[in-house]
Amino acid sequence: MDTTCTSRTTPLFTSDYEALLLELLAYDTVSPMETGQPSLIAEAQQRYASFALTRIGAHIVIHEPPHPALLEGEEVPLSVKERASRMGGVFWSSQPNFVLRIGPQRPPAQTLVFNFHMDTVDGSFPVTYDGETFVGRGAVDMKGPGVALLAGIEAALRDKPDLTDSYTIIIQCVSGEEGGAMGVYGTKVLVDQGWYGRLNVFAEPSNGVYFDKSTTSMTARIVVEGKDATDDAPHSGHNATLLLGFIAQQLFANLSVPITEAGGKMCLAGLHTGQMHNKVYGSGQLLMNFAYLSTEAGQQFRLWIEDAFADAVHRFSDTFSTIAGSALTAKDREQICRLEWVKQGLPVLNNRDESLERFLGALGLERSPDDHLHETFTCDAMWAQREESYTIVYGPGSLEKNLAHADGEWITRQQLEEYANSIRHLLLSYVTIVQDQSVKETIA
Repeated sequence: MDTTCTSRTTPLFTSDYEALLLELLAYDTVSPMETGQPSLIAEAQQRYASFALTRIGAHIVIHEPPHPALLEGEEVPLSVKERASRMGGVFWSSQPNFVLRIGPQRPPAQTLVFNFHMDTVDGSFPVTYDGETFVGRGAVDMKGPGVALLAGIEAALRDKPDLTDSYTIIIQCVSGEEGGAMGVYGTKVLVDQGWYGRLNVFAEPSNGVYFDKSTTSMTARIVVEGKDATDDAPHSGHNATLLLGFIAQQLFANLSVPITEAGGKMCLAGLHTGQMHNKVYGSGQLLMNFAYLSTEAGQQFRLWIEDAFADAVHRFSDTFSTIAGSALTAKDREQICRLEWVKQGLPVLNNRDESLERFLGALGLERSPDDHLHETFTCDAMWAQREESYTIVYGPGSLEKNLAHADGEWITRQQLEEYANSIRHLLLSYVTIVQDQSVKETIA
């Protein structure tokens, strides 16, 4: 029996790793997609890389921002284009991606890739650690797992110093995951450049199981651009609040059931016109998010949504055209109201690999079953699907339970220790996958 692949009693997530995580949590790495302001993503990445160079002998092969020409792609969300236009060059320069390589450059068949993101959502609160629980923005999503990943790699290399004689380990640390960027200028860029492996592990909080299939989301924005009015003459302006509220109710009533029955999700999100009580707001917007299981389902949902929107606008006219305070809005409805897609047409994560699933199962890693897709979530792993490659999402903690994206985001040292040990186990066992591949290539 190979005792190197059994569990250990010596802690992997040592005080050095605790200190690194606390240091990273102290960096403001909020995505500019959330705030419109640059943050310290590049500096935090450099600190992580410096630690990795010292502890595991990694080499930085890429640490650079994406090229602005990427905005030309149809898959780039409208929100990304708008934010980049407003911020200018600092949008790109403040959001680099980096790649660390351990071992020589090898083809994907002999490469194992780990991916995590350094950018976080907005919302600051004190960073704390009581010896067991880390609290801070990014604790579970994704700085904590990113640091635990290093601890697992270091332990594997300590147990088997010649590990990279068999295969190469790649760590991707990306920007552009949060804020609706969907990885289009982060993970997608690196994968398109050829940075992927036979197995790609995305360190997202997956509650201790892994998934290789999930939904992807599309976002619709309904915009009203009309004329304001005073409360003394509400009939003289367009009432965006009334129009958007009516459309929201109609769309939710007509779409939520069929979309759910088709395996998707509908989120009726924010509606904003204004906050004053003595004004009729002529402009505003409504946001809706829709998750789908396949490209075909996404295309079908888009047709349903656009048809339901057109019908709702028509029904608004039928209902409100004879009421003085809403007649002008009903009359001009098609001129002042439109639906635009903030993001749509993105791929879904949907890949299987029988041999690697058996391998992961033998390590004790559980695949999330297909009937638990409601427990998965959209992430930029969708870009890493390639022929002869298997991409999974696997990490410690839970988006919901560990308060990712919420105040008080946390993760325990024990969760990080267990994740580090599972990564160590994976790395030490992965040699068999590379050997099997070599045998197949020799026979062929």
